[in-house]
Amino acid sequence: MTSILIAGSGGYVGSFLVQHLSEKFDVIAATRNHQPFSDKALEVIHQDLAQPWRFKIKPDIIIYLAAQHKFSRQPATTDAFLKSNIHALYNALTFAESCKPKLFIYLSTISVLGEVREKSVTENSAIHNPDFYGTTKFLGEKLVQTFSEKVTTIAIRLPGIVGPNLPAGRPWLHTIAKKLQLGEDVEYYNPKSLFNNICDLWTISDFIIHLSTRTNLQRCSTVNLAASEPIQLHRVIDLMRERLNSSSKITKQKTNKTSFTIETGIVENEYDYLPATTTEMATRFVDDSFFHINNRQKDDP
Repeated sequence: MTSILIAGSGGYVGSFLVQHLSEKFDVIAATRNHQPFSDKALEVIHQDLAQPWRFKIKPDIIIYLAAQHKFSRQPATTDAFLKSNIHALYNALTFAESCKPKLFIYLSTISVLGEVREKSVTENSAIHNPDFYGTTKFLGEKLVQTFSEKVTTIAIRLPGIVGPNLPAGRPWLHTIAKKLQLGEDVEYYNPKSLFNNICDLWTISDFIIHLSTRTNLQRCSTVNLAASEPIQLHRVIDLMRERLNSSSKITKQKTNKTSFTIETGIVENEYDYLPATTTEMATRFVDDSFFHINNRQKDDP
């Protein structure tokens, strides 16, 4: 069976991938957190990933998603950003160089672009004033590229990630859904703008499975992974409100802020992978995260 090393398996995305990829692969979970994975992981390695890797394993695929960001449990200091987003990544790439996996997958972020000034972003969109998190993730992409002569790599740029049991406050769509669930007033802008700026955990997992089956992968690539088939933002809000049977008052604000969509053409055309649609992701997110809660509340005496 194909073996996968998941570096950063103690976080929100990583713990989901351990659970779901273990159904198809031998999963090795590497984390600095002492988090139990029951019997899902074949092996669990507890280590500070910024320290030298001396793992006696040879995984077929390495997924690197350890990262410091504003939602991290650790304080968002400069040292913390550099340690997780640069030093630990360098250790992972050095390890990959020695054990020669079939593929090294780096989970990056749309935040590398900073202030988006285009109506539709591609992998070649210009970068404008990213914050320190976005800067370190972009440097991470460049670091990954420098190792691509010896290891096949792919950097996957992700937008707002949604899924079950999503930590409070991220992304924007979760905040809206929570307000709809509680019947609180909701304000948003650009209701007629097209929206696909989300990616759910199932799509990330499914794309990784898809990559594992591919042959003749490009030696080095960067791709956007987001929902397909953008729809107008008000339709997303209306869909969530209807599924949650919400009584929230919806207010559409005027603003000078611009909205943007994410092009997924490379994933679709060069990797033959069609992500779930915006409607499918929004529906799945609400049903799995909130729908059962609403039903339980209705049944309570």
